[in-house]
Amino acid sequence: MKKTALLLLFLCLSNSYAPNVFAETENWCGKYFEQDGRGYIRLARNDFGIGSSDCSLNGYAKRAEESGTANIELEFTRNRSTVNKWRKFHNHLIEVRGKFSNGSISGTRFIRDMGV
Repeated sequence: MKKTALLLLFLCLSNSYAPNVFAETENWCGKYFEQDGRGYIRLARNDFGIGSSDCSLNGYAKRAEESGTANIELEFTRNRSTVNKWRKFHNHLIEVRGKFSNGSISGTRFIRDMGV
């Protein structure tokens, strides 16, 4: 009985972390904004699954117009002081690096600011 419980626990834990382990780290290009004390990036829907290949104002505008946009939470937002540091990028086109899984980008690292 104890072995079965441990096996079940192991399988549950390994399945819950599996999407994060297999997600690839990609570059993401989009407009940064804050809502309810959380940081988000507005990505072009064409970038889902493949990341952003071209991070420029014209490239982003074209992809966003073709496919629309979606708001994705950046997981650094659990730390309030980090959100305050990112506030200067509000409505700027930024490029970040991280893993997209479960509707958010985790392990978010800032790459560059492309401006307004």
